[in-house]
Amino acid sequence: MKAREPLNVDDKDIEHTETGLPLSSPTDMSYSLCRMRLAVVCRHIVDETAENHLNGQEVPYETILELDRELHKACAEIPGFFRFDQTSRRQYAALYRERPTLAWQRSIVQQGYHSRLCRLHRYYFVRGAKDPRYSYSHVVSLRSARRVLEVKRMMDEQEPVFTPHSSTIWAVMHHVFMAAVILLIDVCFNWDDILAEKRKEEVLDACRMLSRAQQSSPIAREGIRAMMDILRKYCKQEKRPVSRGSQADPLASSIENVAAASVPQAYFAATTSLGPKKVSFAPQTSDSQPTLLSEPLSDPLPLEEIWTEMLDGSAYAELDTPDWTDLLTELTDATMPCE
Repeated sequence: MKAREPLNVDDKDIEHTETGLPLSSPTDMSYSLCRMRLAVVCRHIVDETAENHLNGQEVPYETILELDRELHKACAEIPGFFRFDQTSRRQYAALYRERPTLAWQRSIVQQGYHSRLCRLHRYYFVRGAKDPRYSYSHVVSLRSARRVLEVKRMMDEQEPVFTPHSSTIWAVMHHVFMAAVILLIDVCFNWDDILAEKRKEEVLDACRMLSRAQQSSPIAREGIRAMMDILRKYCKQEKRPVSRGSQADPLASSIENVAAASVPQAYFAATTSLGPKKVSFAPQTSDSQPTLLSEPLSDPLPLEEIWTEMLDGSAYAELDTPDWTDLLTELTDATMPCE
């Protein structure tokens, strides 16, 4: 099958031209054409890896690197007004004020490409932290995860002001959650790194983005709860048995006492273990009104407290690479909340 791409023209000009403008010219179709380019690359990735997945085989690293080059090539071809480097931002500042939709689309395009790079390299991400043969996957995953978070930060802090707020768009917050988990896993596998404390603060900063989102958007809250349930399920596998006759971990007891004093009792309806520490999660709920609330939502998950405990327990976790790859896969495929 061969399909023609739409012309790169504004809607008002579609009946008056038979040739489109170059991709370097911003139009109403620029975003769709960039997304189509990404979709073509993603389809090729699926075609190249499907047989391995169906047969339960590992995708050869050479294939991952080849597909990485294709993704990076497509990313390099993004027009300047959809890029995030300082030169492009200054060059197109007036355009973003005139057409704020393009600024919105720029953020979505950037998150789309970098989240796909994280997804492509997830099979070798953890191994790349220890095995030099796969270190490229580790570096690319962390760099792309940080870029996803940087994009969200800029959407929140810089002009033009986004309407609706980016936290109400689950596609944006899903990418943020995935990026935060990648940074979390990196800390778990490198808890004794010289920069461990800085990495932990980086994770908590991402966690605060999620906390603010669930405060302002029922859609984000619903999606975050669903993904926290998945994270809880995998963390539960890392429970360390307490030997018979031994005393309970006093640090874990202390954490539970602090949580009980500051968190409503409803949060203890579902409890799981992470290493020697216990982490509590609220039961999953959903909201029927996907609108931005003027008042804080009731009973949001205490994400920063939960993730802090997970980070503090990372040194004790007995982690297994396939399990954490499965975690990233399941989080990627998590059902979207009703929008």
